[in-house]
Amino acid sequence: MDVILVPGLWLDGSSWQDVSAKLRAAGHVPHPLTLRGLTARTADRSGVMLADHVSLITNTIDQMGGPVALVGHAEACGLVHAAVNRRPDRVARAFHIGGLPSADGTYVFTGFAAEAHRETADLERRCTHDAALAALRERQRAGYGNGIDSRQRLTDERRFDVPATVVATQYTTDDVRRWTTENDDPARELTRMRDLTLIDLPAGHWPQMECCDDVARIIIEALPTGTHSAAA
Repeated sequence: MDVILVPGLWLDGSSWQDVSAKLRAAGHVPHPLTLRGLTARTADRSGVMLADHVSLITNTIDQMGGPVALVGHAEACGLVHAAVNRRPDRVARAFHIGGLPSADGTYVFTGFAAEAHRETADLERRCTHDAALAALRERQRAGYGNGIDSRQRLTDERRFDVPATVVATQYTTDDVRRWTTENDDPARELTRMRDLTLIDLPAGHWPQMECCDDVARIIIEALPTGTHSAAA
């Protein structure tokens, strides 16, 4: 199967090289993407919009001849979910690694920063964390432009029919379940997904490099074999 790999907003496609090699060995066709503005360290990112990233993913889907798998890391989980919203009939499964699919009306950064909500049950602490996240988003906005400053716009209810796997790295699946129960923004989309798998993978912020064997295994075990595109 064609597997489109989308790194977090500060990495390029080479961050998937070890995972890609293992996917290829298992008979799949990896397509690691480098998002606009990340082709060079000195690239101008000021004009990069959320829509540019989503269009890159959907255009890649359109080049494939059959169903695809989408894999997002960290902030890119929101980008992958936006692409699922645009092409729900083309995505066989979406993987969210170290992040969550941000909901309609929220920032892409919301899902990635979900771990900041861990064990913040009381209102005072939650507000403190939310303020810290808002400040962090403003600092990142200055260096990255509108790529993380635009709000998600999700309109196709069929996105909830697409099977999804959430891989919890710097938090746990118990945290994710609690967030869904509380209907927190980072996990709000998960509550409506009809085929959702939660997997614990204790890791740091770059699991595709830190534990590539485990990341590749999770993807491979969830995918059918023998489906490839002529575009590979």
